[in-house]
Amino acid sequence: MELKITNDFCSPSHLSYEVVERKGLGHPDTLADGIAEQIEIDYSQYCLKRFGVIPHHNFDKLIIRGGHSVQDFGGSDFIEPIKIIFLGRASKKCFNSPIPLFKIQKKAATKYLNRILPNLDVENYVEFETLTSDFTTKTNWFSPEAIEDLPEYIDVPKANDTATMISYWPLTISEELALMIEGYFYKLDKNELPMPRFTKMGGDIKVMVVRNDLEYSIRINFPLISKFFDNDIESQLYVDKHVEKIKKYIKQKFKNIIFSIDYNYYLTTTGSCIDFGEEGAVGRGNKTHGIISSFRPNTMEAPAGKNCTYFVGKVWGFLSDTIAKEIYEAFNTPCQIIMQSNIGSKLYKPTHLFIQTEESVDQERVLEIVNRHLNNGKQNTNLILSTQHFIPKTNVYDG
Repeated sequence: MELKITNDFCSPSHLSYEVVERKGLGHPDTLADGIAEQIEIDYSQYCLKRFGVIPHHNFDKLIIRGGHSVQDFGGSDFIEPIKIIFLGRASKKCFNSPIPLFKIQKKAATKYLNRILPNLDVENYVEFETLTSDFTTKTNWFSPEAIEDLPEYIDVPKANDTATMISYWPLTISEELALMIEGYFYKLDKNELPMPRFTKMGGDIKVMVVRNDLEYSIRINFPLISKFFDNDIESQLYVDKHVEKIKKYIKQKFKNIIFSIDYNYYLTTTGSCIDFGEEGAVGRGNKTHGIISSFRPNTMEAPAGKNCTYFVGKVWGFLSDTIAKEIYEAFNTPCQIIMQSNIGSKLYKPTHLFIQTEESVDQERVLEIVNRHLNNGKQNTNLILSTQHFIPKTNVYDG
């Protein structure tokens, strides 16, 4: 492993301007990420409970085709349903026993949609289709007959791809604003996952934060549930009320910043643009830490739905997030992590690991932090599943 630690990191907070976008939990792309990850978790847990192993799979290819409903005050039904198409590849049997793949996929997707879009009647207005294949050139790769067909269980896991993962910590004020403004509309459920606070507000909330020197310009798009409103005046008053509360919430959190809020609302049937034709796809939405931060380095790896045993884009996404936060907590200096692997190399020995901090740090302590997390080895798979690290979340309201 080539390890390089430098103190030349420059946070976007030091630049003269920033642009940060947050696609809300009900945005079509965020929905696709969440459904794919929920399937990955439920499939993995099913197989661990039944077989004691996680067979080969990847569910990081999924498409949501929007339905067709006419938006009008007082609500409307769907003319054409929403359709969710499951892609990717997966083992459909393990140790000669079948895996009810489509049942797992449909149940996971339904559970996720019910939490994020409670106004969506999934049973009547969502269709599901699985095109998930088990095609491969490798014998028994997607139909393991014995433990020997799962090499990651009998040897050190090998990286599935030549890839790079990037993370950083802490967030800038602009990044925190994007998350907390959307998070204002959420509370935690019994499983510590976000669920809507307000019946009349949908989940496809878009927040854009632009900082120009010390001034923050905030744009919010609000999706209203059409069946709860009779006219524009009623809708405007409802949105205005929430905007005033958001302003107070921001002032409570950041007492000395200068900001302005511009906003718009639109009607939806269930709270998302998938109501009227918009599509969603895994990997097209939020990036590291649930935001699209224009002045951060990025990777095209999309962890949602990826295999949590040996996929670089999943395991190292978790490790880079975890290590970046711990380094910041240890030294109180912003940092950035870049981890690069080559296909076939040992998963927990990155080919290159670059760590940048703003201030000088004790490199021996940094190395100890890195090695401790890498030495967790296969335990990281259990941590990814138990913490649901890649299920889309937000900074829920705590005012």
